Amino acid sequence: MDAGAAAPLGAFTPPRTLPPGQRQLPDLPVMHYGRVPRFRPERWTLVVEGATRDGGRHVLDHEAFSALPRRRVRADLHCAARWSVLDNEWEGVPTRDLVDRHPPADDVTAVLVYAEYGYSATVRLEDLTSPRTLLATHRGGEPLTPEHGYPVRLVLPHLYSWKGPKWFRGWEYLTEVKRGFWEDRGYHAVGDCWRQERYAYQEDEEPGLG
Repeated sequence: MDAGAAAPLGAFTPPRTLPPGQRQLPDLPVMHYGRVPRFRPERWTLVVEGATRDGGRHVLDHEAFSALPRRRVRADLHCAARWSVLDNEWEGVPTRDLVDRHPPADDVTAVLVYAEYGYSATVRLEDLTSPRTLLATHRGGEPLTPEHGYPVRLVLPHLYSWKGPKWFRGWEYLTEVKRGFWEDRGYHAVGDCWRQERYAYQEDEEPGLG
C-alpha cells in the first residue's frame, strides 16, 4: 500500500447495543472549552517522547505525519456525558504504527496523551496500541472540521471520548503514571465505556495504574 493511501474498510457488523447509561445522538455535538486553535502547518508537530526504548524524543512535522500509511475504522464515539454517536467512519494513522516506529521502554505500561492548550489524558499502553485506535484526520470521508479537532484527533472507540483529545499533539511514555486533565479532577484512569468507568472512586487495582 502506498504511503498516505487509506486501507479499505473491512467487513463490519454495526453494534445495536449502546454502553450502559448512554443515549444515541444523530451527530457529534461540538463540545470544548475555550477557542478553537488556529492550525499553522509550518509550526505543527506530533511528538513521541518520555521513556522511549532508544531514549530519544521523536518529532514529526505535518508533512512527515501526512505521508504515513492510513486506514479507515468504522466506530462509535461515547461521551462520559452519556451520549453516543454510532458508526462514524474515521480515517487516519493507526497509533500502533507509531508505537512500532518509536517503541517504549520495557517498563512502560501507560502514556500521557496531550493536545493543544495543555490538555492531557491518562491512557494505558494496551489501549493506545489497540488495532482500532486511530490518529484521525477525516470523518465521513471529509477532513475533520476545526471544531471537531482538525488536523488530528485521537480516537479510542472502546473508551470514553475524553481519553481521545481533539487537536492532538503527541504522547509521553510513562514509567510512573501521571493523571491527565480530567483524571486529576476525579475521573477514571481507564475510562472503559462498557464498564461505566467514569469516576476515580470506581478504580480498582489496575496494572500500571495503581
